[in-house]
Amino acid sequence: MSRIEVSEHELLYRLKQGDELAFKDIYDKNWKFLFSLALQKVNSTETAEEIVQNIFIDLWEKRTSKEISNLKAYLATAVRYSVINYIKNQLVKEKYIHYKQDSETQLDSIESVYNLKELNSRIEMGIAKLPVKTQHIFRLSRFELLTNKEIAKNFNISEKAVEYHITQSLKSLKNFLKDYALIIFYFFS
Repeated sequence: MSRIEVSEHELLYRLKQGDELAFKDIYDKNWKFLFSLALQKVNSTETAEEIVQNIFIDLWEKRTSKEISNLKAYLATAVRYSVINYIKNQLVKEKYIHYKQDSETQLDSIESVYNLKELNSRIEMGIAKLPVKTQHIFRLSRFELLTNKEIAKNFNISEKAVEYHITQSLKSLKNFLKDYALIIFYFFS
């Protein structure tokens, strides 16, 4: 039995309505293309598969709120941002591993462990002193590693406003944590 070719516009409309067959069509038509895009950038089959799967999960879960006019461009952009976030996360992990290795050789005393716990506690206290919206923006930027553009879209504000909130957060935290200047320099440089 041959399948009737459905337009992209019709597929997107049906997807928004929760039509699982439309989602399957979108998946079947785009998976290989997206996988090859991701694989070119991350050089890992497993990671590329995970990135693409997460994009499709996000597409399904947010199908009613997404306004997509060009599906292929939307999905390719989603791969691009997912790859960027993956690479950022890998860099943070590598920096953390490097720091942890350095700290194991340099800060192996009970006092240094106490100081790191106290620093983490002070950082959380400093963040808690920020206005709620600024806290959310700072956490999305520094802990979730979202881009300013992504954060701006989430909060429906300009990228300049996001930059302002992050700058204010960093100024406030640096001032709040001035007693920990050497440790902070290592973390924030």
